[in-house]
Amino acid sequence: MRLPMLSAVACSIVLISGCKRPAPIRMDSSLPISLTVSPENGAVQRLTAIFRDPRGGAHIRTVTISVMSSDVTPGGHSRWSSKECIVHYELAASTIRVTTNLGGEWEKQSAKAGSEDTVSNSQCAVIARESSAIVSGNDLTIQLALDFAPEFAGEKKIYLTCEDAEGVLNANYKQVFGKLTVAPFLHPTN
Repeated sequence: MRLPMLSAVACSIVLISGCKRPAPIRMDSSLPISLTVSPENGAVQRLTAIFRDPRGGAHIRTVTISVMSSDVTPGGHSRWSSKECIVHYELAASTIRVTTNLGGEWEKQSAKAGSEDTVSNSQCAVIARESSAIVSGNDLTIQLALDFAPEFAGEKKIYLTCEDAEGVLNANYKQVFGKLTVAPFLHPTN
């Protein structure tokens, strides 16, 4: 049985690219399943997100992981993606990008997962050599190492979005999958 398609304009991938088309949403498409946050000493935190597609994990084309201030939701207001840490992972090319500081578009520079490159904005940097994508059956596991700027300090909510090979986005893009706290820079005392 095929489930009906819905349309929504407020999806992270569509809003980042300027809301040029309604994004199809189907309840039987790719879905985020879980998120684990493994804090390290300092500002680096590792995120492991699992996505599932009934047609196989390789059917997922892109993933977006949004680490956002606690008072912001994807599509919640105009310029919602500015000054946030939003990471886009394109699976076929293994490329990672972040949003610009002004939001609304992806940085032109990208990094290849597993390389020595880093991509960043003023909120976070993605450490590509410690980031990966692994497909196993219907699941896709994304691992990201994020280095947060001290100016981005505070409690953050994490949202997960995925798009399948037909361009269909997951329906639960406004669901909070996890939280983390970015520590402020503390000056050493003598």
